[in-house]
Amino acid sequence: MTLLNPVQERPQRRRAVVVTPTYDEVENIADLIAAVLDEQPRAPSYEIHVLVADSHSKDGTLETVAQIAQRNPRVHLLDVQQRGIGVGLFKGFCYAIDHLDADVLIEMDADFQHNPADIPHFLAKIDEGYDVVVGSRFVDGSVNRMPFYRKVLSVGANQFVRAMLGLQGVTEITTSYRAFTKETFLKVDPATVPWQEKSFIFVPVFLVRMLETGARATEIPMTMHPRMLGYSKMIYWRYIRDIVRFSVRSRLQEMVHRRSPSAVSMGSGAGNEYVQPRS
Repeated sequence: MTLLNPVQERPQRRRAVVVTPTYDEVENIADLIAAVLDEQPRAPSYEIHVLVADSHSKDGTLETVAQIAQRNPRVHLLDVQQRGIGVGLFKGFCYAIDHLDADVLIEMDADFQHNPADIPHFLAKIDEGYDVVVGSRFVDGSVNRMPFYRKVLSVGANQFVRAMLGLQGVTEITTSYRAFTKETFLKVDPATVPWQEKSFIFVPVFLVRMLETGARATEIPMTMHPRMLGYSKMIYWRYIRDIVRFSVRSRLQEMVHRRSPSAVSMGSGAGNEYVQPRS
C-alpha cells in the first residue's frame, strides 16, 4: 500500500476528508477533485480535503492524482492495490483518520453521479450534532436523474433491506454518499463489515452497522446524475445476490437472538436515534 501527501499539521478548523474510491476514473477525477474543493467557501467551519483511494488503476488515474497532490496539500492519494469499492472505502477511512486527522468522513463516488454541491449540506447537519448524515434519493427535494432500470434496482434493494432488517425512518441504504464522524466509524467492528468483498455490498452493510452503534442519524435530499464519462464497475447480479444474502442472514440472526432472553438484536438497528429529515 503506497501513499502520497500525508498531513503534518493540525488545522484550527475541523477537518472533513472526502474519500472517493477509484478504478480507471482518469476521465473524471481531476474535475471531481476541483469541484469538491470549490465547495470550501460554503463550509467555512471545516477544512475540506480529498483522499483518492485507488485500486491501482491502469488508465492514468494514479498518475493524474499524484500530480494534483504534489501541487495541492489538500489532495491525497492512497494506492490500495486491491480491487473493490469496500477495500477502497474502508482503507481510505482508516488512512484519513490515522494520517490525515479527519474529524468527519464523507463517502462519495468518483463518477459525478453524486453532486459535490451537496457537501456543505452534509457538514451543516454534522454541525447540528448528527453522527451520520445520509444522502437520500427518496426524500422531498431530492433529484434523481438515473436511468429507469437503476431507479427500479434502487427502490427494490432499499425496500428489501428495510423490510428484512426492520429499519425505521431511513429511506436510503444503497447509495454511497454519506457523512459521518470519526467516532462513529471507530465504533464499527471491522469484522462485521464485508469490506474485502468485490461487490458493492459493503455500502449498505456499513450503514446498517453504523446505525447499530446507536448513532444519531438523519437524511438530506441528494442530487444524483447518470455517469457521463468512464464505465460502471457494478456487477448487478452479484450485488443483488449479496443484498439478498445479507438481508436473509441478518433476519435469521435476529430471530435467533429474539428467542434468547439475554440477547440483543443486531439486525434491526434497534436503539439508534434516527431523525426524520426536514423538508
